[in-house]
Amino acid sequence: MCCPVAAKQTGRADTADMLTKRAAHQANNASETTMETTKQSSLHKIRLLYFFFRFSTGSLIPFMPLFMSSCGFTHEEIGRLQAIRPIVTMVSAPFWGALSDRTGKKKLILISTFLISAICRLSCAFFKDDMQQFAVALCLTSVFYAAVTCLLDSIVVSSLNSKERLNFGKLRLWGELGNGISSTLMMNVCSNEAYGFEHLFVVHGITAAVAVVFMILCTPSNQYNQNQAKQMTKANGSCNNDIIDWRRSLLDVFTNAEIASILGAVAVTGCSISVLENFSYINIKSLYKAHGQENVLGQEISMYRVFHTCGGMLTWYYSGTWQKKLGPNGVIIASLCCVPLIFFLYAGVGDGLDVRTKIGFAMAEATRSAIFAAMWSSATIRVNMICPPHMTAVLQAIMDASYRGVGSTVGAYVGGFLCKKIGIANTFTLIGKGFVSLLCGALFLSSQVKSNAPK
Repeated sequence: MCCPVAAKQTGRADTADMLTKRAAHQANNASETTMETTKQSSLHKIRLLYFFFRFSTGSLIPFMPLFMSSCGFTHEEIGRLQAIRPIVTMVSAPFWGALSDRTGKKKLILISTFLISAICRLSCAFFKDDMQQFAVALCLTSVFYAAVTCLLDSIVVSSLNSKERLNFGKLRLWGELGNGISSTLMMNVCSNEAYGFEHLFVVHGITAAVAVVFMILCTPSNQYNQNQAKQMTKANGSCNNDIIDWRRSLLDVFTNAEIASILGAVAVTGCSISVLENFSYINIKSLYKAHGQENVLGQEISMYRVFHTCGGMLTWYYSGTWQKKLGPNGVIIASLCCVPLIFFLYAGVGDGLDVRTKIGFAMAEATRSAIFAAMWSSATIRVNMICPPHMTAVLQAIMDASYRGVGSTVGAYVGGFLCKKIGIANTFTLIGKGFVSLLCGALFLSSQVKSNAPK
């Protein structure tokens, strides 16, 4: 028979054990809640960072071709000047990526390069009468700006887990929102006779300073990035970042067929969008001027920018859903197939400047931003998944160089040459037809390869 005292002590022990387990469970719940709250707070900061960063760049960069045109530069000269940034990016971006990966000081490099690039870009306003000095200012701007976008995306994507990476587009859409708001407002400013392009440089300088503040507040510390780099290196089989065979790593990257295909698709998209970015607004401006509607140009281009923003934001938001259904590579292929549509819409689908033409311009703006968002989101996520863990910033920089270096350089030169020879609208139509022919040829070759494949 059990002793009553012993039974009572056993009951007290069981009760104490239950209370201990309950307290531990509550502590775990509280810890998880705190971690989730901290994570959400961090994501909110990233959203604000993208918003102010793109607000700053959107206040001036989209209007540089118009500013060059107002300075008296020809279409061919504008093409050459706009080719400076992609050429320099192609050379500089991999250097910045390698430097940040090897040192782990991504935050310091991000902030310093963005600040210096903004100062150099502001200096362009003082050299509008001298093309050579203007070109030097653009060159210096491009050297430092080459590090910014790739580093920012690399820092953000690396801080997310595998599930959260599919929501990268939802973070990036805040940048599209900031870009849309600033470019819409600034279009009204630069088209207003009381202001002009000079005020765009003032706004860009102020908002760039705000963006720097948010970079300081919202990005992980240099110590965090260094620890993260060490953890990635250790997980990759090496405990010392200095003994990594970087040449071998680069060779492995460039001999990877999937990575090479993604970089090629990004370069082709960059080439196409470069032609449109440099000459679409100039074409629209000349069309409005020819039909005596130059007085409403600023207002209507602002409306087109609203469509541009909406198209990009919707695509960034649903990019994760589309990648789940089609896969990142499927989204990239679908984006390439939509490229010719933009050229035909920008070339003009109506007679003169009627409603159909204006609707076409609006659709072209929305489609252009949607294609970039779909392509960049899918390529960024997929490349980050398959690249060596110690080379995330390098490969992101190489992808940026493919888009803004190889692609944009070819687009600026070819676009400037063709626009001078046959006109902007005819150039858009010609490139659109050529793109359709290339896609049909690629589809035919793909079907032939599949039909000849052994069963």
